[in-house]
Formats: sequence, structure tokens, C-alpha cells
Amino acid sequence: MEELFGHILDHVSSNPWVQSLLVVTSTCFIEDAARCWVALLVADGHIGWWLAFFSMTVGGMAGDIGLYFMGRYATLFLLRRRWVDAARLTWMEGQFQRHACKAVFVSRYVPGARTLCYVSAGAVRYPLPRFLLVLLLAAASQALIFLKAVWFISAYILPYLKDRRLQFGVFAVIVAVLGWAHLRFLRKRREAERLLQPGAGGPAR
Repeated sequence: MEELFGHILDHVSSNPWVQSLLVVTSTCFIEDAARCWVALLVADGHIGWWLAFFSMTVGGMAGDIGLYFMGRYATLFLLRRRWVDAARLTWMEGQFQRHACKAVFVSRYVPGARTLCYVSAGAVRYPLPRFLLVLLLAAASQALIFLKAVWFISAYILPYLKDRRLQFGVFAVIVAVLGWAHLRFLRKRREAERLLQPGAGGPAR
């Protein structure tokens, strides 16, 4: 896929606007996988650094803004259908007043957290300008991290991974770390859901 993406970007290399549109679209819908592809293409010289940075930032924000407006304009419909509990929504609004910036920023980095957080931000009418500012900082820092990390790996780590046994060892370590992170995330989510239950510090029904 990365090779095909590279061929497409090479084909439209004379038109940076088309390149930017491709990066924005792929980042919006494919998220982290697209960021890895784009960062590798930057390291290989298929696409400019600043174009990639700007486009990855915009692409990341586009989907999140959509989630925000989904929560903002679908709330009454959800409340009428009783798919959202009004008391829990009120409690959520209080949480956003105290921890909104941290929640919006951190959720950009946590798989599965963005949808809940950003839909909730829209549902509680969290100020859009403030939401966009924090989201811009989060998306820009995430794009920068991907670009720098992939460049470092391509320049200083991949050349030493020609040995098959070393490749297998690195792959095993990565799988173990991802597995540990996934289990930790599931445990924290279960703890959060338990706190939301009536009588456990969450909102009363």
C-alpha cells in the first residue's frame, strides 16, 4: 500500500495541491496508518516535509471536527430517543469544565477515545474556538512526532535490521509492547465504566 501511495504521489508531484488533498483525505480516514505511510514517503523524498506536516494536521482535525458537530447537533435527537441519559450528560458537562483541555489533547493520541471525547464535547456545547485551538495543538504535535520518529527509524535503525534474527526480535518486542498497552487501555476503560455506574461516583439516573 505504501508503494502504491508513493506512486500516486509521484504521479501528481507537479501539483502540490493534489498531493496535499491526498494526504489530508488519507489521514482523515485511515489515521495512524496513513501517517506512517506519509512519514515514510517524506523520508524517501517522495513528498515535501512542510506539505506533509500541514496536510497531516488538517486531515487529523477534519475527522475530529466532524465528531464534534455530530455530538452538537444530534444531542436533542439522542435525548428524545433516550439513547443518551440527561443526568449523565449534565455530569459530563461538569467534567469538561474541569478537564476539557487535557481530555481533548490526550484523546487525539488514545485509540478509541477520540469518538467518545469529541462527540461528548459537542454534546455539552464546549466552546468551539477553544476546542479547535487545543485540537490544532494536538494534531500538529502528533504529525510532528510521526514525521520525526519515522525519519529517525529510517535513518538510524532500519539500516541495522538486515539480520533476520534481529528483525524477529524487534518484531516480538513491538508486539509485546502493543499487547501490554492494549491490556492496560482495556483495564482503564473498565475502571472508567465502573465509575460511571450509579452509586460509584458517577451521575445518578
